[in-house]
Amino acid sequence: MSMNEDLRRKIKTAGNLPSLPAVGAQIVELAQDPNIEIRRVAHVVSTDPALAAKVMRIANSALYAQRRQSTNLRQAIIVLGLNATLTLALSFSLVHTLKQNPPAGLDFKRFWRRAIMAATWGKLLATECRRGDAEEVFLAGLLQDIGVLGLEQVQQGIYDGVEKIQDDHESLCNHEIERLGCDHATVGGWMLQDWNFPDYIQEAVKYSHDPERRGAAPDHVSFNRAVALSGVLADAWIEGASAHGIRRIGGQTKQLLGIPGNRLGELFEIISEQLPVTEDLFEMRLFDPGQSGQILERAREVLMVRNLQVISEVAELRHTAETLENQNQELREEGRRDPLTGLYNRAHLEEALAKEFMDSDTYEWPVSVVFLDVDYFKQVNDTHGHRVGDLILRETAAILCASTRESDVVSRFGGDEFVVLLPGTDQSRALTVCERIRTAIAEKVHTVDEGTLSITPSIGFATRDSAYPYEDVEKLLEAADQALYLAKSRGRNQVASHVDAGEEKRA
Repeated sequence: MSMNEDLRRKIKTAGNLPSLPAVGAQIVELAQDPNIEIRRVAHVVSTDPALAAKVMRIANSALYAQRRQSTNLRQAIIVLGLNATLTLALSFSLVHTLKQNPPAGLDFKRFWRRAIMAATWGKLLATECRRGDAEEVFLAGLLQDIGVLGLEQVQQGIYDGVEKIQDDHESLCNHEIERLGCDHATVGGWMLQDWNFPDYIQEAVKYSHDPERRGAAPDHVSFNRAVALSGVLADAWIEGASAHGIRRIGGQTKQLLGIPGNRLGELFEIISEQLPVTEDLFEMRLFDPGQSGQILERAREVLMVRNLQVISEVAELRHTAETLENQNQELREEGRRDPLTGLYNRAHLEEALAKEFMDSDTYEWPVSVVFLDVDYFKQVNDTHGHRVGDLILRETAAILCASTRESDVVSRFGGDEFVVLLPGTDQSRALTVCERIRTAIAEKVHTVDEGTLSITPSIGFATRDSAYPYEDVEKLLEAADQALYLAKSRGRNQVASHVDAGEEKRA
């Protein structure tokens, strides 16, 4: 049996290795389901209150700066997205488990310093490259040295007496290869394979020291490069790389990811702002602010060299990629859109309503529905013609989109009637949204052939919550419709709620 085969057998059969936590195992399983839904993710995350709190914190952190703070887990998952939530939740769960039993011979603080820094760099690099898997790069960056923990357990004493080597990652790898015939990256790949991690995460860890090595799947290469560079940049920060070292890393980053040196210099500044946030999320204070300031100044001095031609080329490529993606998205959504306004159509709204109503039932989340009519729209058509009427509808649709969140569902219900679905939104927040919409529409001045034209809306809304537990979607829609009728009967250009409508009916 070869040395590698013997080591692989020890890793696979060792009973003292860190194990994947129960919640982590569920998350890995969920992540492999292409039809995963918010309700299932929320259920698994909510089984661990501490984990749920961390997901809420990261959604509201500077890493995901939002205009509105998430007040419940449902909103946090919407902000992060399903895959990102699963990946980040798995990161928190694993780190909590791996911190429990620090190995004797290993510089545990340095291990976590590199892991946290690499994860932060990985996410930033992936975001900069417009990848849709920044959180997956974050996780792979965080775990790229997990093989060190495995080796410490199955080859006890391997890191004893080599404290200085541990400060130099390349020397550490050479020490492992000399003793065992492979380094901790290979061992880490085995561990993640045994934990049933996705192939691309296993591979990124396995090739984290050499992303160009033969054997890597071609469609994983750019992912592997981002993970590998996250470790290189982490070492530069931790060790205080020289000006020559920073220039060399700048060349690597440009060659492997296409990020020019001047932009990498700006990323060093962003990292200095994001790193304390990541430390807080993992509840580990690992870096000295003074040391971070020194490496930041050196990187800024070395890398902040403008290259307008490169910037222009990168911007053009990004614009082209965004344009193609937008065109593909438009084609995919054509069947769900109203051709005049571009909003979702009634069929899509009904489907979204059914799902949100079910989530409201299961998790006791509030959900609000808004009905909106353009006041005296028939007179607009009769006086100015249908071309102007269509203009009014399109511009009203634009205002609705600008006044709501991406997670809200804005639809044209028919004619001049619009419906907005507000998931996870209670009555107070729904009223605020409605008033913002009403004000924006009333203040909009439309340019027409005869000069200018202003319109007003009538708005009614209903909220399903513990106080008003509507038994089905139809009852909720009916309540919102009655509120709209009340707004019209009160003189239009105003907002009425289902509570107002109920009180009016009783009176």
